[in-house]
Formats: sequence, C-alpha cells, structure tokens
Amino acid sequence: MGEREAAEGPPIPSAPPAGSGQGPGSGAGSAGADSAAPGPVRLDAFAPGGRVYQAARDLYVSEAHHVRPAGPLAVVEPVLPTDEAAAEVFVGRGTERREVLAVLDPAHGATGMIVASSVAGLAGIGKTALARSCAAEAVGRGWYAGGAVFVDLNGYARDPADQVMPEHVFAPMLHALGFPGRPADSPAGQAAQYHRMLADLAAEGRPVLLVLDNASSTAQIADLMPRSRAHRTLITSRHTLVTRGSRTLELGALSPAGARTLVEEQLEFLSPGETRTRQDAQGTERLCRMCGHLPLALHIATALLARDPDLTPSALADELARARNKLDILDDGERAVRAAFELSYRRLTPKQARVFRLLPLNPGPHIATDAVARLADMADDQAVGLIRELARAHVVERVGNGVWRQHDLMRAYAIELLGRHGDDQGAASNRLIEHYIALAADVLSTLHDEGPATPFRTVEAALAWCDREHPNLQAAVSMAVTFGDDDGALRVQETLIAVHAHRGQTAEWEAAARMAVRFATEAKDHPGRSRALHQVMVALERGGRRDQAVEAAGTLLRFQHMVIEAASQAGDPLDCRRLLQHSVAALAESRRLLGESESRLLHRRREDIARVARARRLDETFQEIGPRPPRRPTRPSAEGEVPGVPAQAARWARKALERLPKDYPGGAHAVAKAAPAQMAARRALSLIPEDLMPEDADDWRGVCALLARFAAARLAGGPIARDAGRIAQQDWSWRVLPHVASTYEIAVRAYRRINDPAAQVRLYSDLAEESFRSGDYPRVIKCRLAAAGITEAMGDEAGQGEALSAVAHANLLLANHEEAARFAERAVPLLTAAKRPGPAGRALTTLANARYSLDLPVQALSAALSAEALTTSADDLRGRVAALLILGLAQRDTDRAEDASVSWRTASRIARTLQDPYLTPSTESFLKSVGHLRG
Repeated sequence: MGEREAAEGPPIPSAPPAGSGQGPGSGAGSAGADSAAPGPVRLDAFAPGGRVYQAARDLYVSEAHHVRPAGPLAVVEPVLPTDEAAAEVFVGRGTERREVLAVLDPAHGATGMIVASSVAGLAGIGKTALARSCAAEAVGRGWYAGGAVFVDLNGYARDPADQVMPEHVFAPMLHALGFPGRPADSPAGQAAQYHRMLADLAAEGRPVLLVLDNASSTAQIADLMPRSRAHRTLITSRHTLVTRGSRTLELGALSPAGARTLVEEQLEFLSPGETRTRQDAQGTERLCRMCGHLPLALHIATALLARDPDLTPSALADELARARNKLDILDDGERAVRAAFELSYRRLTPKQARVFRLLPLNPGPHIATDAVARLADMADDQAVGLIRELARAHVVERVGNGVWRQHDLMRAYAIELLGRHGDDQGAASNRLIEHYIALAADVLSTLHDEGPATPFRTVEAALAWCDREHPNLQAAVSMAVTFGDDDGALRVQETLIAVHAHRGQTAEWEAAARMAVRFATEAKDHPGRSRALHQVMVALERGGRRDQAVEAAGTLLRFQHMVIEAASQAGDPLDCRRLLQHSVAALAESRRLLGESESRLLHRRREDIARVARARRLDETFQEIGPRPPRRPTRPSAEGEVPGVPAQAARWARKALERLPKDYPGGAHAVAKAAPAQMAARRALSLIPEDLMPEDADDWRGVCALLARFAAARLAGGPIARDAGRIAQQDWSWRVLPHVASTYEIAVRAYRRINDPAAQVRLYSDLAEESFRSGDYPRVIKCRLAAAGITEAMGDEAGQGEALSAVAHANLLLANHEEAARFAERAVPLLTAAKRPGPAGRALTTLANARYSLDLPVQALSAALSAEALTTSADDLRGRVAALLILGLAQRDTDRAEDASVSWRTASRIARTLQDPYLTPSTESFLKSVGHLRG
C-alpha cells in the first residue's frame, strides 16, 4: 500500500494499554480528501489552542470582538476646546477642577503632572469627565501651543493583553503631534523621536498637554512622561499611582449638594423648564443616595426622568431601591451603577434595546451613525433617531458629529445582555464588516481618482474619514480574519496601505503591506498577494532602504510563477488575460530595481507568459517576451558546446531506457544489470549545462522527460517485488531502492538545470511514495523535506504543508515523536491558510498521535478534537476514522470514558460503511485491542 493510499487508510497499530506511549496512525499524506472539491467547507480556520471557528461568522462577541493581529490599538485624539467639545453638564467638582487647572496652567511653576484617581478603585466616579473638562478648558484658554492629546490606555481591560503600553502609543502620538518625519521602525527609536520632539517643543516655548486616561499601572505611563517641566500630563486611574513628581487628586462620590445640583442642571439641560426636582426635594435627595452620589449613575437616572414626564424622583428612587436589593452580591458603588443600568434598559423600546445590545459588536472604540444603521439593518434616518434616543437615555455618549461611544461599564453590560438575548450576532457582524469594506473601497477610489462617484467629495475628506475610522478599520480587519473573511480583510488593508502611501508614511506603509501579504496568502488571492509584495518593495524603496527593496523585488519576481500558473488554469479567458497583464506589470516593476541581475529569471517569466498566451490563444500582446538577455560565456562540455548537444543528450537518455533490464527490475541482481543504463543516464545529465540560459531551457525538456521516464521505469520494480513475496520485498527495499533513488536524483538535477521546480517536486513525491510503501521511512523524510523546500520557494503553501505533514507521519512511524509533533505543528497553519481542511485534519491527527505518545493526553485531546472537526467538514471519512481513534484514546486517558466510547463507536460505524480492505479490518483490530470490541 502506498503513501497516498495510507493517507486514505492509515496504518493503525494495536493500541497498547493507556500511557504506554503509542497511538493509532495519523493518516497524514499527500492526497487530501478534499482534492475533489467536496463543496463549501464550514470549518476552515484555526485559532491558537486548537479552537475551530466556523466561517459563517457565528462567534459570540464576548469571545472574539477584540481579537487584533497587531496588539492593542492606541487611539490618540486631539483635545478640543470647550466651545467645540460635545455639550455636557459638568457640576459638583468645582474644587477639584480649580486644583487641576492650577497645575495645567503653564504660567505657574507647579509640578507638571497630576493623577486623578478614585477612592477604593470605584468606577463611574467621573475621572474621565473631569480630565476631559479640564483639558478642554485649558486648550480653550490657549495654554498649549504645542498640542493637546487624549489617549485611553485601557488599563482595566479584562484581558491584560488589551492594555495599551507606551510602545503602542509612540507612533500614533508622534503623528497626532505633527511629527514631520517618518517614525522609526522600532519602539526604542520611536521613543527617542518622541522625547526629542517634546524637548524641541519645550525649547520653542510650545508646551504640550498629555491626557492619559484609564491607566492601571506605572508601566503604562512611565515612558510617556515628558522630561521638561514645560509640558503637562493629566492621568486618570481607578487606583492611586505612585509616580515621581506627581500630585495626586483622589476623587470620591459627589457631596449630597453636588449630586443634587448635577441632577437639577442635567434635567434642565435635557428638559428645559422642568420643576420636578424642586417639587420633590426629598425624593430627589433619596434618588441621589440610591445612585451612590456617583456621576455616571446620576446621569442615567436623570435621563430616565427626562424621558418620562410623569415619573417623579421619589418613584424612580423606589425603583432603584428594588433593583439594588437584587444585587446584594455587589458593593454599594457597583450596585448603584448596575441598578441604574437595568432601569434605563427596561425603559428602552424593543428597537432601541436591540441597537443597544448590538453596539458592542462594533470592533473599534466608537461608531458612526451610518455604521449603526448597517449594524442594525435599518435606514440611516431611522438609525439617527434611535441613536439620539439612546444618547438622551445616557446609555451612549456623543463624541463628535455623528459619532458615538459607550462607557466601558455600559459596554460590558450590553455584552452581557447580548449573550443573554441570543441576538443574531453573525448577520450583524457581517453587515458591519461589509460596510467598512465598502467605504474603504470608496476611499481607495477617491485617492486613486478612479471609478464611480463616492461619498467623499475630496481626497481630504476621504483622509479625514480614514483618520477618524482608523481604529475601527484596523479592528474590522482583525474581525474579518477571525471570521475567515481573508478577502474582506485584504480589501480594507489595501485602503490603509494607500493612505500611508499617500502620506509617505513608509514604516506604516511597509507594515500594512506585509500584513496584506499574509491576508492575500490565506485568501489564495495571487494577484492580491502580488500587489502586496509590490507595495512592500515600493515602501522600502521610498524609505531609502535600497538593499531590502531589491530583495523584495526578487521576491515579487519569483512569485510571478504562481500568478502565471493561476492564469494557465483560469476558466474564463478574461480572467486569464487579467492575470497575465498583472504579471507583465509586476515583471516591469521588478526589473526597475533588479536591472540585469536577474535577467535570466525575468526572461524565463516572460517566456512563461508567452507560453500561456499561446496556449489560451490570446493576442500577441503577451507573446512578446522582450529581448533575450546577453549570453554569458559558459564552460564547454566534454564534447564542446555545439547545436547538436541536446540531441546527443537525448540519445544517451534513450540508451538508458534501452539498456534497462526487461525481465525483473525488482531483484537484487537488477542493480548490476542496470549499471550500464545508469551510466548512460549520467552521461545525458553531464551534457546539460549547469548555467543554462533561460531561453535555451525548452531545448532540453525532452532530455529531462526521458530521464524522468527512466527513473519511473526503475521504480516500477517495487510493486513487482511486493507481489513476489517477503524475501523479494526485502531485497528491493534494502538493496535496489537506494540505487533507484540515485536514478531519481539524476532526473531531479536535470530539471533543476532547466529551472522546473514543479517537475522536481513530482519526482521527489513519487520516490517518497514508493519509499513509504517499502517501509523506508528515513528516505520518505529526506524526499519530502526536499519537496517542502522547493514548494516554499515557489510560494506553494498547500504543497509545502502536505510535504511537511508527510514528514511528520514518517517520523511518527519511526517513533520520533518530538520530530513528528514539530513538523505537524508547522504543517497545520500552512494547510489551514491554503484552505485545505482535509489535509489539515490529517496533520492534526499526526500531531495528536505524537502528543499522546509523548504522554501529553490533554494536548493530544485538543489536537484530536480539531482534527475530527476538520475531517468532518471536508467529508474525509478515512481521515475522520483515524482522528476518532486517537480522539478516543485521549478522551479515555483524560477521564472521559463515555466520550471515548462514542468516538470509537462512530469510527467503527464509518469503517464498516467504507468496506475498505485495509481500513476496516485495521480499525476493528485496534478497537479490539482497546477493549471496545470483543475478540
């Protein structure tokens, strides 16, 4: 049975007692069950830890909506003066406000830093509102000619990985403060630029104000602190941060009088002429107590009064008291805020409540009204009315013209409700991603001045929208990747590339382009990947990194092999033409930097384009391959470099075929009999120039094909030997196969000289399959590793992944369990990115076997669960049987005996259905050995 057959029916040795270190075979191999395109694949993406995600975008927001590929998002916003900022009632903090403004006044010699923290870590105390109010007033007074910026450090995120650290802030801070150059590539370089810029601004008498909101530790702020006393820093935290040179202002709840004033003034702001608070003074005071005198809860309670003209403060206080009694597990402050949340939510209409629950699905920190409309699947004018009503209820905040955000506590509450109500998150997320994709495409059209009219009248308007939505776009890219929409991620990423290119931000340009390469690779979008590789090249060139740009040009040129191959296989002639046009342009761009250093490869690619154009009967535009590169002097062969040399080589290759023994190529005596034929093949190889010019390659293809036929004829002795019995098979495996391998090496070297990597991979694969059948697993590893290296250079992730999976399988059969696990772990992401769920599942089965053999049953269980899911999605029944067998072992050894029985029962049922002459009896034998079936 061959290696390819083994992939369909893996060898399943008898399972030993638990913990002895062996498991069922992996079923890894080169032929996947999905090669026949079994239809749409549901499970096609892997997450760290073996979690399988569905491509239908049905993840819950609590699991996925903040996944980001490049770390936390640092959103640096300019501080607007009071007269331009969003209108907001801010009362009850007169003393604290005067103290903060005294420190912020550059004319005073006070210390340049103030930390506003809450007593006992209380949330909703009004720290951010105080900071924003004071910063807006300071900017309005003209104190900060150098600029004033606000950044949320997200210090209290549930996942510490989402906390914004200084290295995430330097680059966007430089951009926000108007840094004239290109940010450095490393965080250390950016930090140096940041502090140098602050020093220069101080020397020019242009102070800067930094507002660092929501810091949870000094590590988040220490490296951002200005070194000049000219600048000022305002920090907010739920805890007292000990920072050298700072003044600490601890905020507690409002005083009773301050709380009442806030309610009265907020109600007057929302409903002018209101008198209910004065008419029900005692009720108002009790309402303030029920809110814990916390500004956030007071704002929400006041919004409830404003929305219901018949509701008195006393009645609302009674409702809050009842709600608080249900929340005894929380402390007073948390109960007050949570009770206010619940009362406010209850009074929303069904449509308003649905929008409120869906808002956290937006992946970024704020959301525009048009995005709300797409999220809720409603008309824009209807969304305007709903979001304004939510703002009146104080469950969202307006942060700009048509832009809204939720307080982090309110967002957490909405996420909780979202999970509880079972809203269709998948459809809403899909609409939102498509919205960002569509607007990103409009930005791209505007920047390139092409296509139909867009919502952006000018380039400046498009760039302004990108600046505002940049964190949402980045998060939408990550969200699309999480849900398996690599094409959508690529579309948005290409817009970010265009914005960085337009502004000449070469570091960001390069980083965005490299991310686009990844997305295009996962989407199997060859033109998209080629475009991204070109953008990497141009970004490096514009950034003055010439050597790296030339290297990137070489990568772009080599990748055209994949684009041209895709063109040759395109079903639609128009698609073929577009791919070839793309490749022609890519070759021209590559040549611009490479010059004549890669003239041979450039000419070869032009020949490939012309060959495909001729085969597809396209016009002669693509058949002009350009002037041939100048011929370099070459070493003459033993018989001289003459036009008849290819014919001579062909004659020697035919002699090799003629001299091959006709009787029995598989016996030990066949080695001696084949020696003359082997010599003739070597002679043919020696005539192929090692430095062959690309334009001469076709002259030698016939010779290479004859040498490949010679190798295949020698390999045919394997099946004959196996049919002849065990002794003949041993002779073949131990004595003949090594000599046959040397014949294959001749053919591989011949194809290497004419630069045909695909033919080399085929030869190595054929030899690997016969070596597998013959039990020569070390040779399997050698051949498959060689194939993996070639496919990697070709950019063929599927081929590379399958080769590495086969290497892992062979190592598993040699009991090299650590190596098996290592290669399987390399194969899985490649096969997943190539959208090959069947082979990916088989590689995971190998990984599960290896981990089980290394006495890691929990890790084996994780891999086996993912393997079973993927093979099921690919309708790979043989692969699924292998996955179920190792899954049962892992379940049994992790105290899941009942689950193990179910897995083995399913494997037995599938094997019987298949009636495979190898798989069915092997499966039954294994199940008997583990006691699942009776002998």
